Amino acid sequence: MVRNRVGMAVTVGLAMVVLVALACAAAVAGGYHVYSCRTPWGAVAPTDGWMGSEVGSGYDHATDTCSTGGALVAELEDAAKHGVATDKAVWSFTAPAGEKVASATLWRAGDNGGGGVGGASYQFWLAGPNESEAFVQCIYTLGCGSEGDIGKPLSETNRLVVPGSHLGTGLYLIAFCGGDPGHNCEAGKGDANGYAAAIYLYAADILLEQTAGPTATKVTGELTTAPTVRGTSDVAFDASDPASGVYEAVFTVDGRAVQSTVVDDNGGRCRDLGGTGDGRPAFAYVQPCKPSVSVDVPFDTTRVSDGTHHLVVSVIDAAGNSVPVLDRAITVANPPPVGTPNGSNASAQAILSAGWVGSRRARIASGYGHAHTIAGRLTATGGTPIVGARIDCTATAAYQGAKAAAMACPRTGADGRF
Repeated sequence: MVRNRVGMAVTVGLAMVVLVALACAAAVAGGYHVYSCRTPWGAVAPTDGWMGSEVGSGYDHATDTCSTGGALVAELEDAAKHGVATDKAVWSFTAPAGEKVASATLWRAGDNGGGGVGGASYQFWLAGPNESEAFVQCIYTLGCGSEGDIGKPLSETNRLVVPGSHLGTGLYLIAFCGGDPGHNCEAGKGDANGYAAAIYLYAADILLEQTAGPTATKVTGELTTAPTVRGTSDVAFDASDPASGVYEAVFTVDGRAVQSTVVDDNGGRCRDLGGTGDGRPAFAYVQPCKPSVSVDVPFDTTRVSDGTHHLVVSVIDAAGNSVPVLDRAITVANPPPVGTPNGSNASAQAILSAGWVGSRRARIASGYGHAHTIAGRLTATGGTPIVGARIDCTATAAYQGAKAAAMACPRTGADGRF
């Protein structure tokens, strides 16, 4: 293809296009992080997915102060006695349907300031995937008065990686009075906050794993059918996802991702917060993106060179599961960039006429090494010659992925001809 900056383009050839619209679900599990209470760098985060519960007297509390930089706290006040197996406060995290907790890092601390006597003891547990399966048991009468540092929420001392054997559908933080039935834990011996037993969760980084992926239907748009595309072209489709939600449309050209577009940011929830070390996205909500969308996604074809390319458009859920929406060959033919007007009588509305010398055809073929000439004329509106103008032109080889190369090109003469 030979081009110049004022509009000339002689196309060497076109490629046949093939459209394949697919609507099937991915089968490989993906994952995404959810930050709770605080992000790993200390910013306030929601507590989506967590639920508090209180059992027993009015002195058992599941409190959420995360929105003001605090913590999720399960605590028993020291203002009253607490019965064994009857008084407890719990915070529980439950993975959404169709997902499971693949890993979790918690920043926590706790204390049993109320102590223990006889057959009763204040204690706090961290458990999962069920409430009875503890991976941390801090029991006062067994020598555990506290864990972590309540004064330093994100310190390394408070960081705890949940063992793999305790991962599944849920996580639990429990403060309670344990021991022999019929006994009580005593009052009036709590910590400085008035808590007889308390477990604090300052932050959590939970990796949720999702197996079922998105689906896509009703694929339309210029990218699906146009034989040649230029500038901004589009693909429209309906998509749904059973868990984390529909996240991005990814455009891959010749095996290389050239554009990723968040299809709907869901009011800001469906935005990657970053900060992960495994390349997976992170969000503040367990279902960050919309479960179903109808979208029309633009694609900037100037991101790729002119010529024939293999285009695949995929829709991605927040966990990284994908399904192809479009798979076809496309021919990209973008007009050359317009240069700065130059020469006497220069005009942004210049008119250029050009052609092969000795042929009226737009395309010619010849043996290697045989020279051919292009002749033309450059004029302003009304036919006034543009004199001494530089005509920029490029040559592009006729193979996939070829780059345009600059050519030695002329200037116009006194009559605007070159």
